[in-house]
Amino acid sequence: MRALRLLAIIPATALIGAAPPIPRETRPGEGVLCIGTFIYFVEKTGRMCRPGEDEEFQQRIGGYAKRFDEYIIRNSGGSSAALETFKNGQNLDSDDRGYICEGDVARSYDAFIKIPREELNKAVDEILSRDGPPSFGDCV
Repeated sequence: MRALRLLAIIPATALIGAAPPIPRETRPGEGVLCIGTFIYFVEKTGRMCRPGEDEEFQQRIGGYAKRFDEYIIRNSGGSSAALETFKNGQNLDSDDRGYICEGDVARSYDAFIKIPREELNKAVDEILSRDGPPSFGDCV
């Protein structure tokens, strides 16, 4: 759970300056939407704002994003439409370069790239390890 706390706190700090602690035990699916949103924004920042940079990191983040997609679809009745509705609701469909490439969203990219690969892998594996209804939980 330590890795999940680190994953949640680093990006949250970049976005809001502070984050409450994550409970040691969470229900299956809890926090998936929150951490997934960070992953999706980090992926989008890489594609839109930093193409050709940090290739290994961006490929890894892309792999995580795909895993979050699969988890959300699998645990939300199997519909990709629900995933698209969720992403649109989080403003992940934005093409506003200022929004994606500057400020809080760009700082999330910078925070995630500093997390050691093994730790980030472990955190993603942990949060996606148990199927359950995806929710935001309290990662921020």
